[in-house]
Amino acid sequence: MIGIVQPDSGNITSICDSVARLGLDYRLLPEPQLDGITHLILPGQGRFGAVMRYLHRTGWADALTQWVADGKPLVGICVGLQVLFQSSAEDDDPGLGILPGRVEWVQAPKRPMMGWAPVAFNNIDLPDGDAYFVNSYVVPESEHAVATVTYGASFAAAVARDNVVAFQFHPEKSGAWGQEVLGLCLK
Repeated sequence: MIGIVQPDSGNITSICDSVARLGLDYRLLPEPQLDGITHLILPGQGRFGAVMRYLHRTGWADALTQWVADGKPLVGICVGLQVLFQSSAEDDDPGLGILPGRVEWVQAPKRPMMGWAPVAFNNIDLPDGDAYFVNSYVVPESEHAVATVTYGASFAAAVARDNVVAFQFHPEKSGAWGQEVLGLCLK
């Protein structure tokens, strides 16, 4: 059973639809009730600080940290990737600190980055393809980057470490390729 952390804002219908198209059962989880859950998806929409305050208020911050420490699979998407890091230039709220580093303002002439860009994976067995991005903040390239994209400057399109994989782009909105990438992460 796939658990989808249900944020208090944002539309997660496309993530639910994508998981259902994969033929996988899922449960929306406004709070960390993890019995029977094998994989977690941490979506995110909005401001880094607002998402972090929600995660703390609902008990998700501690639950996610423990989930990862226990070696269970976690998939982060968009701001769900960003909050895995220690901090963000967007807000003063600290992140979960599951991955080292700081989220920065995208260095590009036009913000937000919105649209399609090619993504090539390395050091992880996922297919290359065209991804859909909507973001103003990014994770700079780091040792955990398994895909990069260039929009003004290069940044991490995806990161991975042990049982965690996370995408700055939206696999659930990236067509058949994104569906395949998400499916490979959830099996």
